[in-house]
Amino acid sequence: MKKLILLFSLTVLGQLVSAGTITLHNTGVNSSDVLVAAGAATSFWTLSAEPGGASEALGSNPFRFHHPSYFADTANAAWVSPGSDGNAGVGGHYTYDLVFDLTGLNPATAAISGIFGTDNDGSISLNGNAAVATTSFGGFGSTTAFSFTSGFLSGLNTIHVVVNNGGDPTAFFVQFNSGTADSGGGSVPEPTSMVLICSGLAGLALIRRIQRT
Repeated sequence: MKKLILLFSLTVLGQLVSAGTITLHNTGVNSSDVLVAAGAATSFWTLSAEPGGASEALGSNPFRFHHPSYFADTANAAWVSPGSDGNAGVGGHYTYDLVFDLTGLNPATAAISGIFGTDNDGSISLNGNAAVATTSFGGFGSTTAFSFTSGFLSGLNTIHVVVNNGGDPTAFFVQFNSGTADSGGGSVPEPTSMVLICSGLAGLALIRRIQRT
């Protein structure tokens, strides 16, 4: 009977803490996460910083653009540029951000991985922390892997990609391969979780009553 009680308890706990998927968006897609046509405006990634003299509006979205020297777009992600023709006009560092939400998930268990590329050199980071991966000045012919395993916050988080435009054209690429975090940890249980807890306690009480009779 003790084994039955333990199994029942583990089952309830397993339902309270389970792996959840982090909603992330690759570059080159529209609001439905479908790739846009070449030269069309994309969604989700927004310009947050630019060099002096740049004409792009902060908060604007990049455009899909691909140069023959870049590694190939994929079925789910594409290269994007500040301009529809691939030109930014002003040299220097451009920063693009992607905001994602960990509400309902435990940030201590979050992990994200993927690949990226930049023209020219660049970096990718999380929430203003040190970059987890960098690219070389002419390294846009092959992908660079990245992963985030720490530095996550409860609620909203921001991924930053910095791109150095060393001469037009300029662009960057991000594709997420995985993004997970446990649910139910480090937060107040959701109503459904409370129902599971109450059901589990009631079940244990019933089992102990049967055991005594």
